[in-house]
Amino acid sequence: MATTLQTSGETRAGHLRATFAVEPHEAASCAVLASGRRGEDVSQNIVFGDGRCDFGGQCRSAVTLENGDRQFLADAVDERCICPVFSVHDCIASIRRFDSGSLEIEVTVPDRDELEAVVRALRETGATVRLRQISTQTDGDGDDGLELEVAGITDKQREAVLLAVEAGYYETPRRADLGDLAAELGVSKSAVSQRLSAVESNLVNSLFEREAGTQPER
Repeated sequence: MATTLQTSGETRAGHLRATFAVEPHEAASCAVLASGRRGEDVSQNIVFGDGRCDFGGQCRSAVTLENGDRQFLADAVDERCICPVFSVHDCIASIRRFDSGSLEIEVTVPDRDELEAVVRALRETGATVRLRQISTQTDGDGDDGLELEVAGITDKQREAVLLAVEAGYYETPRRADLGDLAAELGVSKSAVSQRLSAVESNLVNSLFEREAGTQPER
C-alpha cells in the first residue's frame, strides 16, 4: 500500500489550509532532515507493505538540497515519524521545504476540528509543532478568501482567529459575528474582539515591515 504525501497544488474548496513548522522528536529517523541542512522541492511516498498506515513501512523521498543536488532517499518509518499522521487523517499534506531540523509542511483539512486532531497527533509523536499561516478556501477556483500570518501570537489569540476564519467572520458578507465567536469560545464579545484585534495588529505591522523592507524574508 502506498501513501503519497506530496501533492501538486491540489486544494479543496471550502477547506482550511495551514502551514506548520514541525520539528520531529530527536529520536525520529527522518531521512529528509538527515540529507542536509536545508532543502526544498520535497516529494515523498510512504509505502506500507502490510496495509497499515502507522509505522513499519518505508519512506521514499526526493529532495533538492541548497547546493542544487537532487537526492533520492529511503528509510524505515518508526513510531516517532510524523508522516504516518497524515495518512490516517482527512487531510492533504506536502513538505514545502526544510531548514535546520525543521520541516515546513502545508496541510489542507476540511475543518478546524480535523486541523486540531492533526496537530494533536503530531505532538503525540514527540514533535514540536508551530502554526505559521492559515488560509481558507472559499470556492473551487483555488483562490484564498483569507490568508493570515500567525507567528508571534498567543494560544488564545490563535484559537480565536482559527475559529473566526472557519466561521466566516472575515468573509464579505460575514457569515458569523463576534457574538457567534464568543458563544463558541465561551468568553465575552469584548474578549474575542481584543484577541482578534491583537492578531490583526500583528498582521498590519508585519505587512508594513515587509513592504518597508525591514523584515527579512523567511
